[in-house]
Amino acid sequence: MKGLAFFEPVREKIESWDAMKIMKKNSRKRVNTWSRGFRQKSMVTAISLVVSSMAIAEDTSDSDERIEEVQVIGILESATKNLEIKRDSLAVVDAITAEDIGKFPDKNVADSLQRVPGVTIDRSGGEGSTVSIRGTSSEWTLTQLNGNYIATSGSGAPSRNFNYLLLPSSMISRAEVYKSPEARIDEGGVGGTVILHSHKPLDLDAGQGVITTEATYSDTTEEWDPQYNAFYSWKNESETFGILVGYTSQDRGVTGVTNYASGWRLHSDTDENADLSALVDQTTEEVFNNVWAPTQVSIHNSKEDRTRDGYQLAAQWRPTERLEFGFAYFGSKLGYDTNTQSLTFAEWNDHDDAYYGIEVDGDTVVTYGFNDNGDLNENNWGDGDVNGGVDVYRGLMSPQLTGYTRKGESESNTYDFEVIYEGGFYTAAINVGHTEAEGGTSELTYANMDARYGSVDSWLWSIADGKPSYEVSTDLTKDTEAYPYYDWFGSDATENSDEESYYQLDLAFDTNWGIVNKFYVGTKYRDHEARSYRDIYRWDDETDDNGGYRGWLSGDQWFHNPDYHPDTSTLISDKVVDNSAGNTGAIDYLAFDTDALMDYVRGNFNLTVMPVLSGTYTIDEEIFSTYAQADFIWRDFRGNLGVRYVSTKLSTETYDDITGMESDEVIANSRSNTTKEFLPSLNVAWDLTDDLVIRFTASKAMSRVSYAYLGQAETYGPPVHIVSPDEWTGRGSGFFANTDLEAMISKQFDLGLEWYYADGSALGVTLFDKDIDNLPIQVTEIVEREHDCCNGPIEVEMKGQIGGGNATSRGVELFAQHAFESGFGLMANYTFTDTGTSTIILANESIEAEIPGTARHQYNLSAFYENENFGVRASYNWVDDRVTSLHRGYAVYDKDYGQLDLNATYTFTDNFNISASIINLTEEVAEGYWKQENRMTYNNYSGRRFYIGANYKF
Repeated sequence: MKGLAFFEPVREKIESWDAMKIMKKNSRKRVNTWSRGFRQKSMVTAISLVVSSMAIAEDTSDSDERIEEVQVIGILESATKNLEIKRDSLAVVDAITAEDIGKFPDKNVADSLQRVPGVTIDRSGGEGSTVSIRGTSSEWTLTQLNGNYIATSGSGAPSRNFNYLLLPSSMISRAEVYKSPEARIDEGGVGGTVILHSHKPLDLDAGQGVITTEATYSDTTEEWDPQYNAFYSWKNESETFGILVGYTSQDRGVTGVTNYASGWRLHSDTDENADLSALVDQTTEEVFNNVWAPTQVSIHNSKEDRTRDGYQLAAQWRPTERLEFGFAYFGSKLGYDTNTQSLTFAEWNDHDDAYYGIEVDGDTVVTYGFNDNGDLNENNWGDGDVNGGVDVYRGLMSPQLTGYTRKGESESNTYDFEVIYEGGFYTAAINVGHTEAEGGTSELTYANMDARYGSVDSWLWSIADGKPSYEVSTDLTKDTEAYPYYDWFGSDATENSDEESYYQLDLAFDTNWGIVNKFYVGTKYRDHEARSYRDIYRWDDETDDNGGYRGWLSGDQWFHNPDYHPDTSTLISDKVVDNSAGNTGAIDYLAFDTDALMDYVRGNFNLTVMPVLSGTYTIDEEIFSTYAQADFIWRDFRGNLGVRYVSTKLSTETYDDITGMESDEVIANSRSNTTKEFLPSLNVAWDLTDDLVIRFTASKAMSRVSYAYLGQAETYGPPVHIVSPDEWTGRGSGFFANTDLEAMISKQFDLGLEWYYADGSALGVTLFDKDIDNLPIQVTEIVEREHDCCNGPIEVEMKGQIGGGNATSRGVELFAQHAFESGFGLMANYTFTDTGTSTIILANESIEAEIPGTARHQYNLSAFYENENFGVRASYNWVDDRVTSLHRGYAVYDKDYGQLDLNATYTFTDNFNISASIINLTEEVAEGYWKQENRMTYNNYSGRRFYIGANYKF
């Protein structure tokens, strides 16, 4: 029949494509895994593989033989495997595979992902913590484990960011970055979706195991920290049952040295919107009008002791050739104990005549100091509350010494159960699972004390040379009397939880419907809940004349009253804070003894825990989705076409918190809404030749709104100055709630060309375009509210988010990879991103601001050499200036940053090797600025780290 005859070439193409895929998989098996160079395939072998694959296609019965996953060994094998995954995929996908069991290319999964074109990361303590894709926010990246959501938590409020610090890289076999969606993959990533894959026992050899021990040294801590990994997989002789266990443990000290310049303000006598009057240099009497200067400059030294534990258990059972049961457990725990010492230079009362040494760069102040002159003493009286009601001269009110301590733990547990049935022409899979995470800070304590009464005569800071420098009239590494004024205390805790239960049914049909060779349908239900709690720790001595040691006392009894704290000199430690690492410009100083303070507090006060309503909320999302997807192949074209339907029922509970209006009645604000979306997707790959692939994708993707926006309650406080209930000046300030924000929708396209010109070698270019709607818009409004402080409504400056914003992200990705016969290899990629702006409304004025997470340029370069025993890789990653947040409607940037890492392995036998790594070889310092480069916001050095380890396989 003519109709059937038409499809014969299609069927032949399908069969030959299946055969080619089988041939590729078999070609990955290396008799000698260390042999390198180009390999000519035997014509006889190729023909036999094609014939055998066609026979398999003709036979509808199950084959007794299964193609096992071959463990990747070495740098080139890993890089080649990555290219094979990219080439064989129907969507736009990049992959990172483990170089061996328990050996991911980098010490952190996020650090490996940053080497993928278009991916940038944020770091915490020098380790990758969150991932952004193609110039979008990290909250728009969906991270999954084995195709399902993995709950995450951190030290603060809940976030849609996945915390990669929780994830031991040794337990991951492969990471795939989907930059274009498929209907069968969960929605949630406008930027993209990262799918992490763990090992399965039936895919590995029986009795296969790995034991790894490693030590880490950082130049900021000058200490060695241990890490241990153990992995074992077993299966029976018939390969019908297998079990896998894994464990990793790591202790690590993380120290960061940071200089901050914060709170940039406008000084002017002529601009009505100025924050303060023009600056006057007391020594030259020069007036500096219309200039910007930071409110304060500070030095932070943060030391965190991290403990990371990971647990993995997987089991597979195939009672018949068609039926398989699988169970997987993945657990991780991250503990953090942080001590931060901070030294701040600021003049809180802004006495203009005390400034000296002022230098400007254009309209930006890059140097200034304060001097305790006679004029200052005459005009700076106060602090009567610490002197029997009699004011004293205060002199310079900084530097200020602050001590922070924070203890907490984050834990994540994921349980997944799967049943797979393989019919004659279809596969059915049922997936049921639960993932949960809890985290937060069990106790955060901070306190500070200030210079006063002439204890410090002068200080000066400068950022004129691009790096901070400081001059202080006293030696802060020895002077225990520099901070006689006890100034502030706070103690609180935060707790967050994130959990999801999911139920999924997937059906995949092998079809002969013309060009359609596979058809998928499925449905999934997810019940997701995120919770946040915040408490203040109130310390009370049970006397009537004070309100408790919680930051302030009632009436005139301020918390810095000497009757309620020890002498400040007893709170100065004899330990000097060493800030020499990284050459950031930070100076050394004596530390705040927070242990001594807390011994005093616990010995004299009783603890009462008080909830903070504005930090307490519950967000529940019931998500129902269903999809249909058809994989097709026609002549030299292959791809898929599908649609995903998603219904999200959102419910929130928040609590309004009005400062100064305490009430015994607590009423939750319950809000809910339901949204529905259809998300079509098309992915096409055209195999133009045996080596050339052209790709085109068109799709619609979505990302749900940030928890921070959905959990926002209405909060505000009274006006700044209250003379009486009938007289006040200024406005209150606060935030308004808006839980009607809708998911962000992106219409996106990709067009790419890939040339796989040799084994382990390729070149490629991809153009991408995202048009994102429903972006939250930051708004500042002046509204009227009632408050007990005043007889009548007060004006309040309220900030919040409204929907309706739009932005674009367009760009190009280039990649190249080449393997030489000599064992050398090169890998490189470059991404250019042109991201549009989103609207911000401040006091009825619209401002266009860049989307946080955006970097215009970024590139990665890697060079490696590998022979039978030795392998070494040098990797350099560079990312351009990128937006991190907004201040006064203008972007705050991370300055361009590049980092060089080295990794080396020496193999003694097939079972034993040693490895060494250096992270941040050239001791790079991260920097930031606001609006323009001479307005520094920070510089930070998190250390150069050395790793040395031994690996034994059996």
